[in-house]
Amino acid sequence: MSELTISNSVSLLTLILPKESVGHVSKAISESGAKGIVQISARGSVLNEGGFLQKMFPPPAPEQQLLQALVPNAKIEEITDKAIEVGNLDKVGGGAVFTISCNDAHFSKNFPTNVVNSDDASANISSGNLEAICCICEIGVADDIAKAALQNGAPGPTVTFGEGGGVRDKIPILRITKGPEKEFVWCVVEKSDSDAIFADMARAGRITEPGRGFMYSIPVSSGLINVSSTVSSSAHGANMEQIIAALDDLKGDKDWRQSIDAQKGKSLKTTYLEDLVGIYCIIPRDNYSEVYDAVLASGAPGVSTNFGVMIDSDSDQQQNEEWALVYTSVGPKSVDGLRNTVEEKITSLGIDRFAFYTLPIPRALTYLGG
Repeated sequence: MSELTISNSVSLLTLILPKESVGHVSKAISESGAKGIVQISARGSVLNEGGFLQKMFPPPAPEQQLLQALVPNAKIEEITDKAIEVGNLDKVGGGAVFTISCNDAHFSKNFPTNVVNSDDASANISSGNLEAICCICEIGVADDIAKAALQNGAPGPTVTFGEGGGVRDKIPILRITKGPEKEFVWCVVEKSDSDAIFADMARAGRITEPGRGFMYSIPVSSGLINVSSTVSSSAHGANMEQIIAALDDLKGDKDWRQSIDAQKGKSLKTTYLEDLVGIYCIIPRDNYSEVYDAVLASGAPGVSTNFGVMIDSDSDQQQNEEWALVYTSVGPKSVDGLRNTVEEKITSLGIDRFAFYTLPIPRALTYLGG
């Protein structure tokens, strides 16, 4: 097996940006110390504040880009501040930046990173008051899930595209009946709102029914979320997002919002999967299918993949090369065995550029049978 750099002091930095600001922000965070920046195409989700005709014929979903990089915890504050400054992320509609503290991260020698070996777990960033929710669903269902999140007050959910499968994919006949294409709905919300939003997203996607998908939440260490959530055709000087932000400032906090929804009773009566670990492998796209199959062969219940472009490679020849983010979730006791199995497969293929990282998943939901 290959020699890896291993660190317990790494965070996943994620930015959600309008297309026009991606170039400036990616350059700024790269100069501040971020390496291995993967850019993933996405679309935003908005509610229309206009009249009947505007709601019947809504505008196209805004085009977005999602940037992700694994960053040493010591550099997170500097890089985040630079992203906010250059991208105007403190303005309504400017975008979002948030960080998630990894359990650990493993890097091959030739993977672009400035992370060094470290076992200082105390350097991890403490969790904040935000939570990220991701729902993996069939093509065509994401808009309903995003609308449910928006109607519960989630800042504009972001939708990305990829592939996914599970145990059924090991049965050749079933591979013909269901395609691997998937949509991924992402949103970052206040922890106090997360239960209601998670439940309504699950209802909208019918996640507890067979073959409907998988959703989970991850604690966010820190973040600033100013993604557009509404489109207004009115002549008023401010839209609803700006009015709510002004009320937050006047009240001094967001507690006033809770009274509006206090009697809605949106809890979801179901059995959650708890205390899982998400294992993510970043690999050149040309090699992802072997890794995808290795994850399933190792006993994982399912696997999902997003695709993006690494925009800051050291080699001119490799700039704008496509990469895959292959993901699964398992119990804590299965993490090392699965990672070692997949790493052995990668090494046998002669791949020398890859990374693993793991994230805590306190809550997940899917069809459990019975």
